[in-house]
Amino acid sequence: MADSFVSLLSQLISLCRQPPAPGAQRPYPRIRNAILDIMAEGRRKNIINLLFEVDLTLLRQQLARHNEAGGRHLSLTACIAHALAAAVDQDHSMQAYRLGKKKIVLFEEVDLAVMIEREIEGQILPVVHIVRAANRKDVGEIQGELKAAKAAPLGGHGPLSHLEKRFFELPLVLRRLIWWFIRRDPQLFKQLAGTVGLTSLGMHGKGSAVVLPITPMTLTLSIGSLETKLVLEDGLPVEREVIHLNLGADHDLIDGAPLMRFAERFRKVLENGCSLPPSAH
Repeated sequence: MADSFVSLLSQLISLCRQPPAPGAQRPYPRIRNAILDIMAEGRRKNIINLLFEVDLTLLRQQLARHNEAGGRHLSLTACIAHALAAAVDQDHSMQAYRLGKKKIVLFEEVDLAVMIEREIEGQILPVVHIVRAANRKDVGEIQGELKAAKAAPLGGHGPLSHLEKRFFELPLVLRRLIWWFIRRDPQLFKQLAGTVGLTSLGMHGKGSAVVLPITPMTLTLSIGSLETKLVLEDGLPVEREVIHLNLGADHDLIDGAPLMRFAERFRKVLENGCSLPPSAH
């Protein structure tokens, strides 16, 4: 018994005397508190996920012709955002939020909370830009907002406003207290966080890949990777471009069947192409 104890103590002392592994230390960015808060709020919800893929061959061809014609450059993300806003506009229950225990609020405006990457304190971090009333804007307007948000000075009126920056620098206990009020007021939540989430960060992957985010929104679309697949048309193999997508929904408000029907409507909108500005023709 004594020998066993001595051996255990010797190993413990040896472990404590190990030199630190090579590496560098740097401050934890306080702005990452935004990510921590979003995940904390998302874990409070019963999120279900629907993974599916959409044939974007026609849409990609449309975009290529439009951009080659010298019109305003349009991105695939802007087209998908436009289609998402249009699909939600047809069914406002997809962006319903609870008001107390007995009521829900169904907003008419689709405020898209889009995740974009920005350099903050020497690191590339995701921040949120809200495209207000995206269901009333065309693809060009959405594209313009997203492009401006990627270049707008942080701390202004664009992504990561001065108010947001100061909020995420607060101590955790104060942020949790403020979130308690935000989550109970759908109107306040809409102003601060939008109504529908959209992240296209998964587009940077290859093959079959899509992100399943932890989200506080009633509905969040995650755009995954593009992939070329062989499919049969008239008995012959042809190449088609498909994109992998995921819809995350709050199961307290959206059931599986309505989510499937929404995904099918959204799929048809994308597969039929995008309403491009007149300059595309």
